Amino acid sequence: MDAGIAIDDEDVRRTLRAWIEASIPPLHGWATVEKGLALAELVYATRAESSVEIGVFGGRGTISMALGHRAAGRGVVTAIDPWEAGAALEGENSPENDEWWQKIDYEEIFQHFVGALEACGLSGQCRILRKRSHDAVTLFEDESISVLHQDGNHSEKVSCAEVQSWGPKVGPGGYWVADDTDWPTTRRAQEMLLERGFRVIEDRGAWRVYQKP
Repeated sequence: MDAGIAIDDEDVRRTLRAWIEASIPPLHGWATVEKGLALAELVYATRAESSVEIGVFGGRGTISMALGHRAAGRGVVTAIDPWEAGAALEGENSPENDEWWQKIDYEEIFQHFVGALEACGLSGQCRILRKRSHDAVTLFEDESISVLHQDGNHSEKVSCAEVQSWGPKVGPGGYWVADDTDWPTTRRAQEMLLERGFRVIEDRGAWRVYQKP
């Protein structure tokens, strides 16, 4: 993590890592413990009152962010995902990607996420909005979000629309974590972030952390 936002309290870092290692590996999804720790650290370091994850799936990112709120003793993460095939298939994606998303049981994944949230005792640190991101954005004031994790539909159409609509919702100095930044379909959305003044402060290849001026 960038020196300007790293947690210098090693006890907190160890605690967050232990919580994340115990919580997210059994869940559906692809976020690693290292990415989960980065998300939790951002939430903790900013003492965020409001963080958001767009595209929750099995909840690895959301639960990591909720643990950051627990460690900070304040705030909630809003988990935004309709858990439906139509949203996953919107826009232009690869045939292999579309085929995979057509076959999964969205309701089973949603219920597994809700159960994990309750099992971790994190219901008080999470609000679930079972909506598409373009419907949920109207519920947020401009500059009200400290940390946003964009991990929903990766098509150029949807990822760019999210930068357009959600960018103003992130407060000055806030963070935008973009997933699968090595996919061609997310390239234009990343360019749009830079055009809006966001700067890359960490590049992990498959994901990047941007900070708003």
